[in-house]
Parts: sequence; structure tokens; C-alpha cells
Amino acid sequence: MDSPGQQEWEAAALRLFEDEYAFIATGPRVHLDWRADVIAVMNREAEDPRDWISLDWDKEGVTSEPDRSSAFPFTVTTAAALGGSLHQVTVRSAAQLLVALTDEWFTVKNIPNFSERKDRLLDDAQSLISRYGPDCDCYTTAADARTTDDPDFFHAVNGGAGITEHLMDLGLVVVSETEVGVFWRFNTY
Repeated sequence: MDSPGQQEWEAAALRLFEDEYAFIATGPRVHLDWRADVIAVMNREAEDPRDWISLDWDKEGVTSEPDRSSAFPFTVTTAAALGGSLHQVTVRSAAQLLVALTDEWFTVKNIPNFSERKDRLLDDAQSLISRYGPDCDCYTTAADARTTDDPDFFHAVNGGAGITEHLMDLGLVVVSETEVGVFWRFNTY
């Protein structure tokens, strides 16, 4: 899949996550250890190098509440701790996971009209990932990825390593030579 342009990528991000409690942001690769770049994105210390859209429901709350960490709701503060929570997955599984993240319980069977919308949702997810190039690496906190790098997230997502203050969260990190993408979904119920 070719790398999308700004309009295509932003439209895909909005179709998938505009009405969801999610954190979608990209930052530059500036450290040898890409996990430090992911932490910078989570801390809101990095700007998208292309100036493309970010979705961040908590950004205003972080700045208006001085006792709240700039990383809220994320609680992982070191590259090593983050790395211990992440497991590498294939691009195919990563795209499925992005679709699953559109549901607050991370399951496609809860997505309205999923069978009719599956191909379009998957196309949008693949557009998001393709921004990072054909040689990108994908990592998730999903427990399913502990035993295989190609879990079927359309079958089930069995939770994962929580790294936020919320009841449940699940995320995907996409790493290229020049950028890191952070895609996270939260459940507060």
C-alpha cells in the first residue's frame, strides 16, 4: 500500500476515532531507542513532524489541571517500562487491532454493521499504518501478542498490559526510521 497523503490519512483517522476516547499522535524519531520517542509523544513533548492531525481528548484537561501529569492518562514514564509492555505484531494484525480499537471493549462483534463495514474499516486502518512505510514495525500491549506475532484481532482481543489510569486501555505503536505513531484507546467504565 502506498503512503497516504495528509487528507487521506486524516480522513481515515477521523472515520475510525473521531467519536472515540482515544489518543492518536505521531512524533519524530530522534533517539536511538524508539521507545524514548514514544514516551515523548505520550508526554505531549513531541509534535507531528508533518503537522498532521492528532486526536487527544485529554490535552485540554492536562493543561487546565496543574496537578495532572502532562502524560495523563499514561502512567508509564520510562522507555524500559514501556518496552516491557509491548509485543511486536505483523502489519496485518496491527490493522485488525486498529479496527478493534474502535470499540470500547476492543471487540469487532460490538461494532455496528461490522460485516458490511469490515473492508472499509480495514482500509482506513491500513492507511493509518502505511504512513510509516513498508518497513515499519508494529507493537501492541495486547496479551494475544505475547505468544504470536500474528494474532487474529478480528477473532478476539484478550486485554493487555494496562499503562494508563483507566480501567482498560489498549494500544498500538508503529515505528519507522523517521517517526513513531501512537494509537491508544481507553475504557473508563
